[in-house]
Amino acid sequence: MFKNYFKITIRNLLRDRQFTLLNLIGLSTGLACTVLIYLWVSDELSVDRFNEKDSRLYAVLKTSPNADGTISMYGSTQGMLAKSMAAELPEVEYAIAVRQQDLGVISTPGKHIKAKPQFADKDFFNVFSYRVIEGNKNNALSDKYGVMLSDKLALKLFNTIRDIIGRRIEWKGGDEFDGSYTVAGVFKAPLPNATDQFDFLFSLALYSEKESGGMGDMSFWGSNMMNTYVILKKGTNADQFNKKIKDFTKEKIKTLYKDNEMWRGEGDLFLQRYSDRYLYNRYENGVQAGGRIEYVKLFSIIAIFILVIACINFMNLSTAQASKRIKEVGIKKVVGASRGSLILQYMGESMLMAFLSLLIAMTIVAIFLPVFREITGKNIGLHFNFGLMLSIAGIAILTGIIAGSYPALYLSGFKPAMVLKGKLNTVAGESWIRRGLVVFQFVISIILIVSVMVVYRQMKLIQTKNLGYNKDNIIHFSNEGKLKQNLPVFVSEIKKIPGVLLVFISGLVGIAIIYFR
Repeated sequence: MFKNYFKITIRNLLRDRQFTLLNLIGLSTGLACTVLIYLWVSDELSVDRFNEKDSRLYAVLKTSPNADGTISMYGSTQGMLAKSMAAELPEVEYAIAVRQQDLGVISTPGKHIKAKPQFADKDFFNVFSYRVIEGNKNNALSDKYGVMLSDKLALKLFNTIRDIIGRRIEWKGGDEFDGSYTVAGVFKAPLPNATDQFDFLFSLALYSEKESGGMGDMSFWGSNMMNTYVILKKGTNADQFNKKIKDFTKEKIKTLYKDNEMWRGEGDLFLQRYSDRYLYNRYENGVQAGGRIEYVKLFSIIAIFILVIACINFMNLSTAQASKRIKEVGIKKVVGASRGSLILQYMGESMLMAFLSLLIAMTIVAIFLPVFREITGKNIGLHFNFGLMLSIAGIAILTGIIAGSYPALYLSGFKPAMVLKGKLNTVAGESWIRRGLVVFQFVISIILIVSVMVVYRQMKLIQTKNLGYNKDNIIHFSNEGKLKQNLPVFVSEIKKIPGVLLVFISGLVGIAIIYFR
């Protein structure tokens, strides 16, 4: 039976090539747009979800009261906070402090590479699931003058990631950490969809030693220079724990600095799931108020609308073709075909069209993926793993069911006697359904077109808006590395170059801007 249905389906598709081509174009275009949006949404939802203990990993954030009565939110906390939380709060399994640092130059004989460091506690690899390739993850950051290199940086420096423990590197960041260090191990570099990107790790003990008595003094509870992350023990209720730690730092400051009123300006502590920081990154007056998750929801809805429009288009075209197949339905029913078997046949045709459209759609996606990467700024790829294949196949099956349901029910509902006599009366309800589908299709299409026009005009405004200065012939230099140490000399030499009109240096943000004639 299925073999005969398949033959009939192929014959019908080939017999009316114009109808088949039109339906394939409509469905494949809709599926291609849906798949591209699905890839983007999947990438957004996967950011920072690489940790094995993701459900128990939290970032410690802090509110800060402002003079105007509003409340701001910060991710910077005291250096002593992690150590105190681990020692005094039984719900905490691990607590670490992390300090991000500016770019600098890491060197080996004959090689000088710009890299980004990070200072981290000794339990860093017990909290974050960065695979340690070389070295011991439990004590690799115990040595003050040892560094952990990412596998990508190790390859650039030594052309290998193996047997490099004990080798020396030179660091030039233009600060007190400049010097010679020993490689203590190699770890797998952060994935592209991780928000925290760094190339190698210094020991936090080194930071504590070098910053002792300075602005980053880790023994002073008034210094907020660290990011604090905790792993809660299994079974811990995060909401209850949030209530417990709310005044944790206030109480510390009150106890340690009895004659100091600085505790009054101290905010409340609270936890945010580490993997939620990217999507839920907007706070208003100290309260979580959305973030990029709103774009994820918006584009998901757009993808659904596009898919629905493609399905409605298929329904309307298939229903319009029904008049050419009414005799086929009548004869099949006369010879004993049940309505269920006819529904199965027409749903099979729809499913076949959906999967043919999917093949074309995937070709379109592969062609436009480089442009899509450039537009989104993401390294999105078609990696045909089980999850992706299952999701895309699910989209095709859902499309086939939705698109084929009404035509199958419509065609299989013809009465054989009326069909063979040529007396087909369109039921008013069926007519209204078709009209409603067309209206709905056009309404959603108009909304999407208007939305595209609004976004286009906004982007055009951004690109053509008068910024208050002429941005042509301006070169910007980041104030880092040796440039930071020799900035006056650099500026003096630049001024000697013919054609240079003005050199402007902003000490606040550390940049140099050069105007040319």
